[in-house]
Amino acid sequence: MTKARKLALIVLTTVLFGVGFFAATVIYAKTDSNVNAEDSKSVYCESAEENFKDFLAQDENGDSGSSTESSGEDEDLVRLTQRVTVYDENGILPYSGTLSKIQDAFYPGTYKIKFSNNAILSTTATILVTMDVKPGDSVYVLTGNKDVGYKEYAEVTVIDAGSVEFETNILQNYTLSTTDISSAQAAMAEYVTE
Repeated sequence: MTKARKLALIVLTTVLFGVGFFAATVIYAKTDSNVNAEDSKSVYCESAEENFKDFLAQDENGDSGSSTESSGEDEDLVRLTQRVTVYDENGILPYSGTLSKIQDAFYPGTYKIKFSNNAILSTTATILVTMDVKPGDSVYVLTGNKDVGYKEYAEVTVIDAGSVEFETNILQNYTLSTTDISSAQAAMAEYVTE
């Protein structure tokens, strides 16, 4: 019976040692990945600020149109989701948002801005996004969604090809479209009620 107890003790010790080693490895990997995440976040912030400064420099030289226009061949390579830049007179603000193209046959040229955290800002900020637009185009900034209906927040006229800017002090989900969706929905509602 003593040999059986010794064998059981050896097996139990080996299993506990293995579980402890596995747990230590997982904890170390988790801690290491958090450090890498913080490093990559700071690199991203520095990169975003540098890209924004480059964009503003191109605007002053009048070269921004050539950098944002794409040929028909490149259309398949365009990303459907991109980052949103929020800035004020002090520079880029630390808010995270994405712009995604909505594949909708009824409302072409429609994009959705989604922020990771909605916020009310103490001052007015400018939201800058890249869309397939030309100077002089009207872009409608809307709140709401397809299910509850859209409400027009603002209408902006494109100044630089490929970029849309609008001012707000509320970071929330927005829909941007070259189609006047709220007027189209009102006309459709009127047609249906007749």
